[in-house]
Amino acid sequence: MVDLADFTLSETKKAEVCAHLTSRQAQRARAWIALQETLNRGEFDERMDNFFDPNFTYGNPSRPDLGSYASWKTSPATLYKVFPPSAYRTLAVTARGDDEIWVYCHHHGKQTGGRYMGVEPQGQEINVEWFSIVTFNGEKILRIFSIADVLGMFISVGAIDKSKLPVDPYK
Repeated sequence: MVDLADFTLSETKKAEVCAHLTSRQAQRARAWIALQETLNRGEFDERMDNFFDPNFTYGNPSRPDLGSYASWKTSPATLYKVFPPSAYRTLAVTARGDDEIWVYCHHHGKQTGGRYMGVEPQGQEINVEWFSIVTFNGEKILRIFSIADVLGMFISVGAIDKSKLPVDPYK
């Protein structure tokens, strides 16, 4: 069972997640966490926009349609409507240099707000874990590259029948 209170990181939890980072890396991680808090509140206006560099790009092999900021922004906004309460949290952070953090995250929601992948909402719960490399330019996010458990999400909502998947894909 997911406790939504766990999606609001306390200052103690934020300090724990950032404890091994340099000051600059921790600043980047806290900016990322602040973005997730903004998404959790559904603030898809200038408050969200303020986190991003004008030259932002997004990379995800599962979502090649979301390369620009304008197209990427539609994804968390739509997920917020289709899977309320749509909540994000950072589970772990590491970094490479001063301007690149690597984050391991969790997204939770329940499909009650509309169709997803052709499936009607019936309260299906999603718990999607993903990994992103987040690159900064100055204080703004310049690029996000993500790998997410999209297959698990499709199974959770019923877009893919789990019983049809092979137990051993090499047989």
